[in-house]
Amino acid sequence: MRNRSIRGLYVLAASVAVSSALGLAGATAASASTSTIKPHATNVCDNNPHHSQSGECRNLSSLFYDNGNQPNMVLNATMKGLKPGTQFQGRILNLRQVSDSRTNEDFIIRKVGELDVLCNTSGAQALDPTSYACLNLQGHEDSLRRSDHNVVYSLEFAPNSVETGSCVGAISATLGFKVRLERCGAARTLWVTDFAAERVKTHPGGGDRLFYTPLVFAADTFASNPLVLTLNPNSKNPSNLLSIQQENFQGGSVPDRQLWARSESAGNDQHQHAA
Repeated sequence: MRNRSIRGLYVLAASVAVSSALGLAGATAASASTSTIKPHATNVCDNNPHHSQSGECRNLSSLFYDNGNQPNMVLNATMKGLKPGTQFQGRILNLRQVSDSRTNEDFIIRKVGELDVLCNTSGAQALDPTSYACLNLQGHEDSLRRSDHNVVYSLEFAPNSVETGSCVGAISATLGFKVRLERCGAARTLWVTDFAAERVKTHPGGGDRLFYTPLVFAADTFASNPLVLTLNPNSKNPSNLLSIQQENFQGGSVPDRQLWARSESAGNDQHQHAA
């Protein structure tokens, strides 16, 4: 079994230039000491970054529940909402207590591409040029918030490391809709990091700085206040429900329940992932 340490989602695509623009030295981000996390993904979903058929299993956690920047509650696929005749599609997502044995917590987080590319291309994963992400999150050459800061991700459900073709998404870009498992590949299963609202946390014991960002729903066409992944800690049946709500950017920050980080295997602490 492998321990995990929390990293911000941006680590998957960060480069020295990007890190420097954010005020972070690339070498430090890649090699700083880290805290370890127990428990983690299931024993079978055991983080093999060199496997040709799958990526690493990672947890997604909310700053709302992270205690000392360690994930207590992580992304989980419930059995509620399952579309008849399918194994995975429609299942409602929530946060659940971390466990080594719950395969419903096994997800593979992948970088799909750069925002400036997907906003200006065609194909299944192309983004609508009128979407909030394309209109507002693409950077400019004279801005510190460059386009490669805002990376597009998919989160595929992979119990026991078996890829399902079902990803974290929603039926449509509608305020308040529940986050569910949807067929991977469409914009409604893609998420964009909003680094303008990034929160940096330092572990009480020292070591890595930890990065939490809102995740903007890529299919959103709101002109302002984008739809972002949001935790409802007061929900019932299921508890800790996830939905898409408008980003609540007030007082210079968004609430903890709209800030997210992923956990990465400790064996990869010396690497920044380019994909």
